[in-house]
Amino acid sequence: MSGIVKFQPPKLLLVTVAVSIALLLFFGLLRAIEGLARPSSPDQLVFRPERPSPANGFNVESGVHTPAGWSSDWLEEHYDKFMAWERNPWKQHAPRGFGDHYFELLNSKDPVDQLKAKELLRLGEELYQKVLKRYPELAVAMREVAPERNGFLKWLELAERFDADPNRPGDHGAKQLGIPQPLLDSLEGKVPWEAAAAKAWLASEKALLEEVKAIGLLPEQSVNGIDIDRWFFISARFGKSCSEALMLEARLAAEEGNVAAALESVRAARGLADHFGKVETPTLLAITVQILLEMQVRNQVVSQIIPALPAGQFDPQAWEDAVSPAPAPPAEFARVMMGEWNVTARKFLMPMLSDFEDPRYPRDPDLLIDAHAGMFLFVLDSHASESPADWVKSPKIEIPDLGYLSRSSRNVTDNLMVGSRAWSKGFVRAQHQAAITQAAFALMKGQPVPTDPIHGLPYIWDPATRQLSLPADPAFNEMQLKPITVPRH
Repeated sequence: MSGIVKFQPPKLLLVTVAVSIALLLFFGLLRAIEGLARPSSPDQLVFRPERPSPANGFNVESGVHTPAGWSSDWLEEHYDKFMAWERNPWKQHAPRGFGDHYFELLNSKDPVDQLKAKELLRLGEELYQKVLKRYPELAVAMREVAPERNGFLKWLELAERFDADPNRPGDHGAKQLGIPQPLLDSLEGKVPWEAAAAKAWLASEKALLEEVKAIGLLPEQSVNGIDIDRWFFISARFGKSCSEALMLEARLAAEEGNVAAALESVRAARGLADHFGKVETPTLLAITVQILLEMQVRNQVVSQIIPALPAGQFDPQAWEDAVSPAPAPPAEFARVMMGEWNVTARKFLMPMLSDFEDPRYPRDPDLLIDAHAGMFLFVLDSHASESPADWVKSPKIEIPDLGYLSRSSRNVTDNLMVGSRAWSKGFVRAQHQAAITQAAFALMKGQPVPTDPIHGLPYIWDPATRQLSLPADPAFNEMQLKPITVPRH
């Protein structure tokens, strides 16, 4: 028996196992203690008397810096690091965070999980209504719009039908009309215009385009009564493709001298953009689609469609009305952010906070709700002006210091607000693009060179090249907007 070699576990492995067991036990103990105080229904969630307001910087910090809280955060952070350690035999590549349990249920094909997710959405709706009573200024009044007049509903029905069509190109949720690339390039002025090819393609999609045009010309839009799961995520691809098709139609009609038809197609394309952004609770994603379509319409009308009109058939006011290039004030951004809060709260935060089985459920759900709402209250308070000139006074959108929140709550807040500053910058950039387009129409109407309505600085106008450029000022350096060549008519 002396020849048998006994197995000696590496010391590092023994240490790893010991540390793992200790961390698991301590982490489990703290979680068990926190679980005793965890609410078991939305009705049991009690808010602190103080709520975020401008006076306290939209933060609530009282009574949250507890030793137990800091211990839990410290342990959770180091536990996640340990589980991601390369030498840990139970390594996890992506440590679970608060909300993962809800999304796993939401995306599961298991009928039992689906029922649990449906129940969380129901409980989340109850909590959402409770939070609205605490924050009535975040509530949005829904409009009553008849289905046959609801452009957003009709668009949604068309998009769902189109997405279900197996004969259409593109992946699920990202299908498009399949416009030949040379025709798209011609709308951007990259290649010469081919009227015959445009006419042939438009004829092949005549029935669909007539439906798209009718939807774009509908006067109203609303999400009232529509299941949020149908519209909280908006795919830009199909909308952009439909708008491009309408602009092809307008370009062809302009060339053929059918000015009324060209204007109608442009108004329909502009109407599609409105359907995305003018619902009661637009999301930042929906507004991005709206801005994309608006900029597409403005650029192509000025650069391709107006120059194609026959001589003597150009009414600048009619085309300006169709394009609607007026810049939006800060209050419009506040309206969008209020919509974003409502959708984010209903679809994500409140169902997550109703998932009391989540192993990473935060110890401070009330503070998480207050912190999230407080950031949106800040936008509403600081972007209340109805004047585009007040964009220069509007503060940057920044995530405040949320060090008083638990680690789980901070992570969720960061995820829900990620990119907010970039969204804000993109929104402001779109207003400058609208403003310079409006200035181009002023020149087409024979008016003097206007000033930028936001900074009050004069645009740069070169009558020889007919190029209109942004003011020469550092404030415009990040805009990266190309000069507009103003059509001669």
